[in-house]
Amino acid sequence: MFDFSWNMLTYFPPGISTYSKALDDLFILVYWISVAIFLLVQITLVTFIFKYRTRPGHKSIYYHGNNVVEFIWTLAPTVLFAGLGLYSDEMWKVMKYSSRVPSPDVEIDVVGQAFNWHARYPGADGILGKRHARYRTAQNLFGIDPTDPKGKDDIVLTGEFNLPMNKNIVVHLSSVDVLHSYFLPNFRIKQDAVPGSWIDVWFNGTKAGKYELACAELCGSGHYAMRGVLNLQSDADFAVWMDAKNAAKKAVLAAEAANPQAAAPVPAAPVAAEHGSSH
Repeated sequence: MFDFSWNMLTYFPPGISTYSKALDDLFILVYWISVAIFLLVQITLVTFIFKYRTRPGHKSIYYHGNNVVEFIWTLAPTVLFAGLGLYSDEMWKVMKYSSRVPSPDVEIDVVGQAFNWHARYPGADGILGKRHARYRTAQNLFGIDPTDPKGKDDIVLTGEFNLPMNKNIVVHLSSVDVLHSYFLPNFRIKQDAVPGSWIDVWFNGTKAGKYELACAELCGSGHYAMRGVLNLQSDADFAVWMDAKNAAKKAVLAAEAANPQAAAPVPAAPVAAEHGSSH
């Protein structure tokens, strides 16, 4: 059944980030202003249709307009849009300005690739290794620098990601092929992933659960399937998950050390330098 509630937010997934309420409040304000303008225009239209309809004995007259009315309806939208801009300026700065990104509790890299999302977590040392476009290959999508020991234990995952709740999460976002859009509806986040650039996105989720990660940019024939799952957990559950991933990575590194011939080298074909920050 369709929900014809007056509250448009019944169509939204629950907002669970620290700034989702501010964005929802802005949406509600714009929504009801739009409803008021729509009703005003339609009532005026119907009134004019009825009042100035063709009737016997009534002649139309030429009317050149009213400068005062035209000035008002030009000024009113200007004031409205400027007011909305000023009202939303602070929340835009909080979400988007690099100077307002808080100190991260957890820091990860995410890249979009048709048609998957990939994430890189710091390993047991807690530090993401350096990356550069010259090292990027089909087997090394993040361009992890093979000469940096801090990147040896980094953990790369695809499709499903875990993060702790009530923590500042900073995502370094990029793409390896075309434009994608990192879309977390419950967190009220939508940020383009641009090939050759790394863009910081931050959020702080307040409710544990599994949430959709989608691509909101038409990126090819498999765009519809480019989805992932973000599992927001308690600190304890996230620590258990990370311990398991670190243990698995340690076993892989030990096996490679015991049999170095089995570990395929990472090609380092020189390509154009990548824009943005590198670890």
